Amino acid sequence: MKTFGTGDYLISSDYLILLSELAFEHGLSSAGLLKGSGLPEELLFQPGVLVGHESALAVVEHFCDLTGNDMTIALEYGKRMTLSKHGALGYAAQYSATMSDAAEKVMRYVETRAQIFNTTRGSSEHERHLYIEPRFESKIAAEFLSLAFLASIETICRTLVGAPGREAESRIMTSISQDLSQQTILPHCKVVNATSENSLSWPASALIHPLPFFDPQLEGLAEQQLETALTSLAQQRSLSQKVRQLLQQQLTDAPTVDDIAQTLCMSAATLNRKLKAEGSSFRQLKDEVRYSLARSLLQQQLAVEVIAEQLGFSDASNFTKAFKAWSGVSPSQFRQQQ
Repeated sequence: MKTFGTGDYLISSDYLILLSELAFEHGLSSAGLLKGSGLPEELLFQPGVLVGHESALAVVEHFCDLTGNDMTIALEYGKRMTLSKHGALGYAAQYSATMSDAAEKVMRYVETRAQIFNTTRGSSEHERHLYIEPRFESKIAAEFLSLAFLASIETICRTLVGAPGREAESRIMTSISQDLSQQTILPHCKVVNATSENSLSWPASALIHPLPFFDPQLEGLAEQQLETALTSLAQQRSLSQKVRQLLQQQLTDAPTVDDIAQTLCMSAATLNRKLKAEGSSFRQLKDEVRYSLARSLLQQQLAVEVIAEQLGFSDASNFTKAFKAWSGVSPSQFRQQQ
């Protein structure tokens, strides 16, 4: 599978092509948009190829700078990320039987389209939630893309639920500083500022109805394409990426280096040696995965004991010590800052 640019995490060129359309509407040329990213203009004529996140983020940062960091544009960008813009993933969701089925497909296959977020689902008595956590450090790109991604999912949900839930009131929590409480781009959606949370909430009652476009044959065809894409991605991932993915899947079981090495058909010594050659280590990767997921779970107001168990810690005390070492604050202090 051909890729462009640099960066361990990949994102589909479709999203940069869509961004270039927005840039054109704001009087920006393709050459100007891609300046400094190392990406060729020909990329904008090649949908469906993958781009390294460092190069893609350079484009997003440049776009934000040229448009004055106006986050209303992020809402518009997300609204234009309709089902078809997400390729086979969008079609798999569209032809699902229920919103729960569609959500499960998004969680399973989102990495075929964009690997720049950790995503988790949550629920309360009357709402269903999607939480996202950027995997990269760029503040401006994280704010823009997080808001756009949530706006896209909100738009897609509103398309899929059909008439029974079409006018349900949803809510986006976003860490941006710009006040979007009066936005009109997403009807029936309230955009609320939060310190560091990025989430989308929908009333549970709006998501219980069967989806109007359910088609098992087309659903199956889309999933076949997505499975093929997953296999292709797995073959070209670095060892560090493979270990990180396995850790994300097995954290609850507290996997050891021997467990992961056995899954990858190698000895622990070989795994450690190869990770060191990539400038990484098993402990570092495990801490990174745990810390990223911990921040997302803490935003869901789960009990610390429950979070500790999901992250594979023996008890809440050990989790608290580890979280303070990672962040400099305790889990309770982290929540107070939200």
